Amino acid sequence: GYRGVPIPVVPFDEKKGIFPNSEGRITENGKPVPGLYAVGWIKRGPSGVIGTNKPDSRDTIKNLLADLPNLKPSEKKDNQAINDFLKNKNVKFINFSEWKKINVAEIARGKPLGKPREKFVKIDEMLGVVKK
Repeated sequence: GYRGVPIPVVPFDEKKGIFPNSEGRITENGKPVPGLYAVGWIKRGPSGVIGTNKPDSRDTIKNLLADLPNLKPSEKKDNQAINDFLKNKNVKFINFSEWKKINVAEIARGKPLGKPREKFVKIDEMLGVVKK
């Protein structure tokens, strides 16, 4: 829909349906919450078009990079916990090395057409590249 939904322990503005934020830094009582950022509709509400997200995300990333030296590193150095979580929820996902295979295939598909890439439009075709 057109309304964000809360995530447990992340500040949420019920009236606006967004994460309260200042230039993408999620805030609580007007103060930034270290390590929490928002972009897109969850940042500003349901407004704009796909192109609106680019400058919007640039502002958030600018602040993330500025904050980086002061952010606490993750205690977990790999993504096994999130992979296990997604598997337990029966969420289908691909890892980064699988994404790289799809990326190479899309670039190869675009080349004969004189395009930088030709995106897959059918999920089964895209995932077929991963299985090779």
